[in-house]
Amino acid sequence: MNESAINTVNGIANYARSKKIVHQTTSAGMVDGMLLEVEGEKMVNFGSCSYLGLEFDERLKEAGKEAIDNYGTQFSASRAYLSIDLYEELENKLTQIFDAPVIVAPTTTLGHISAIPVIVEDTDAIIMDHQVHNSVQMAVGLLKSRNIHVEMVRHNRMDQLEQKIIQLRQKYNRIWYMADGIYSMYGDFSPVDEIVDLMEKYKELHYYVDDAHGMSCFGKKGQGSVLRNRKMHPKMILATSFAKAFATGGGVLVFPNQEIAQKVRNCGGPFNSSGPMQPASLGAAIACADLHLTGEIENYQQELNEKVLYTQLMLKKYGLPNVSEKQSPIFYVAAGLPKVAYHVIEKMKNSGHFLNIGIFPTVPIKNSGIRFTITRLHTFEEIQKMIADLAIHFYQTLEEEQFTIEKVCKAFKIEVPGIEIKDERVDKSSLKVESYTSIIDIPKDKWNNHLGQRGIYDWNGMNVIENSFKENQLKEDNWNFHYVSVVDSKGELVLQTFLSSGYMKDDMLSSKEISADIKSLRIDNPYFYTSKFLMVGSLITEGNHLYLNKNHEGHKKALALLFEEIEKIQKMTEATTLMIRDLPANDSEMDNLMVDNGYFKSDMPENYSVDISNWDGIESYRTQLSKRSKRHFKENVERYADCFLVDLDFKPSTSELKELYQLYANVFEKSDEISTFKIPYKFFEVLSQNEKWKIVTLRLKERPDQIVGMVCSYAGSQDYSGVLVGLDYQMNSKYCVYRQLINQLIVNAKNLSYNKVNFGFSAGIEKRKFGALPEQSVAYVQVNDNFKFEALISENRTNEKRKEKI
Repeated sequence: MNESAINTVNGIANYARSKKIVHQTTSAGMVDGMLLEVEGEKMVNFGSCSYLGLEFDERLKEAGKEAIDNYGTQFSASRAYLSIDLYEELENKLTQIFDAPVIVAPTTTLGHISAIPVIVEDTDAIIMDHQVHNSVQMAVGLLKSRNIHVEMVRHNRMDQLEQKIIQLRQKYNRIWYMADGIYSMYGDFSPVDEIVDLMEKYKELHYYVDDAHGMSCFGKKGQGSVLRNRKMHPKMILATSFAKAFATGGGVLVFPNQEIAQKVRNCGGPFNSSGPMQPASLGAAIACADLHLTGEIENYQQELNEKVLYTQLMLKKYGLPNVSEKQSPIFYVAAGLPKVAYHVIEKMKNSGHFLNIGIFPTVPIKNSGIRFTITRLHTFEEIQKMIADLAIHFYQTLEEEQFTIEKVCKAFKIEVPGIEIKDERVDKSSLKVESYTSIIDIPKDKWNNHLGQRGIYDWNGMNVIENSFKENQLKEDNWNFHYVSVVDSKGELVLQTFLSSGYMKDDMLSSKEISADIKSLRIDNPYFYTSKFLMVGSLITEGNHLYLNKNHEGHKKALALLFEEIEKIQKMTEATTLMIRDLPANDSEMDNLMVDNGYFKSDMPENYSVDISNWDGIESYRTQLSKRSKRHFKENVERYADCFLVDLDFKPSTSELKELYQLYANVFEKSDEISTFKIPYKFFEVLSQNEKWKIVTLRLKERPDQIVGMVCSYAGSQDYSGVLVGLDYQMNSKYCVYRQLINQLIVNAKNLSYNKVNFGFSAGIEKRKFGALPEQSVAYVQVNDNFKFEALISENRTNEKRKEKI
């Protein structure tokens, strides 16, 4: 992850931790079967992945104790030199279970890290299911320093997988598809039969699968969900875990032949250098393997299956939206918005049930839910009571949070259960929503007295933007606009904003390295990684686009109404990415509110402005600069000032306007801080005819027929804003044209009696030299699914590894 993604996930985790939903600890010595105690409260544990309950089997416990008596708590030696005999005994038994060669690993993650870099050759390619476990993705990340080709496909989309195989098979020797046997969040299965058919159809396709959640629960001798009723395919490698239903610790890799197994044992780094499994885990694992080989495990599987089927029936009886598959011990009740899931989990804790939350980034943020697991040790009575309580809290929370079961099921594309609930919406008797699709429908004073006081989006500015972004040839140059106001019964404005919809680049807020890579891929496909967006504000405006009177008692209700209106507009525009951007950073109340309503936070680039209220002339301005900035001003601005002809309100001819647009295009091509589409030429045509837009131009006295720099600026109601810059880079390197433009922008703002100049994003180092200060803002983003998010993170990992290699 990049820093912004880490901060986003960290913020969501801290919020969940503050609600005491994650990072909890049991009370000392209080785990007794399915009962546990957390913060003094006894609860039934519905969060355990030990699906067969074997951790309490006396035979496993005694075997672990005996191993400690014989070998101590640890046998600390690298397996490259020496292993205790328990390893050999365990691997022999596992070979019988899987009918294939095996290697035991200290953990499944270390198994992946050992095997994947060895089995994948430089002439191979990798295709990952975008929900494959993070441990597999970590191991794949190690390969990217070797420039191994890596792609993702949407979850369980075999049609997309086949398309990728067809595209890649002519270029690569082998193609590895990497997936899970059972996916840990929704409990759905990998379509193994279809994958095997594809392996038979395409000789290049190989299958690397992590069956951690299927081990012991399925198949003859507990081979797992992937191998049940089938043998190891010669082009398949299986990894699985002892830490779940096998109930000990460690993991195992299963290979189609001994040659590959030995190669991984010889060359897999963690097998040679990492610490071994503890003797207690090895002893318990041997005892557990015996249960598998004697057939006793199949009786336990049957008991678990009965509990799973009963749970399915109870979920249906109580009308809960169940996302999980019929045979899976992992269940996921759809909640939709994070705030619904949070509150249901809290209520379930209070009623004596420990369940897990499904939250971004493990699931799409509007696919939040309640995740729980069923084990063999749960009683039918415990299951029935838990689900009955869950139904009460679930539907009660939907009412409290003014959300409907229809919206929940729509987010997951599942049928609505057969229970209806009362749809209590926000009390609209005291608040009213007013919505428009053009600024001309809103009285000027109503707009300019509030939101219109900021930046370039006063009434006049919005009129220019509207007229510029319509009836253009390219689809990305056509935007629709949506204006939303919320007023109380007395007509007082509580909230005001505007939104735009159109097409944007998915990597808009990604790192420079990611955007650079994707930019190269857009040469052949200009709409690669693009989506329909719905954004508070627009791609050309900057600043806080949300007026909210927090002193009004109804401001939270007004926000709830805004979210409803955004949902309506999203449905109408079919937008897949929502963004509420340029809001102040470090607003914890807004952070929590946005997370509750399904938005995650992302940092925006720093926005720069300079206060010019405290000086009268250029000399007065200079005295307020730092010593270093004064020297910079003298050497890079004053030194070249006499070289230029300056026009602070240039009125271009048609040919000159095209010249200005080309200068802007020069800067756009070099810009790498924020990834957007190029502004259409029509915008220049429209703004050049508007008196509030000022075009500042620079020409060299020695070449007066050529414009070498320009700024399109806006004289707003309160601030003066530089919006678009254009440069002749050859002249810029010789005469510091960009620095002269900043200076002239400040001069023009002062001449027009403004106290503040907005410089916008990027080029922070240069702007700071003129006394500009940064302002950190954030965006709140909501996406329909996580596929592109995961793919962009994968792109980021690629760049991180390339940096390491360089």
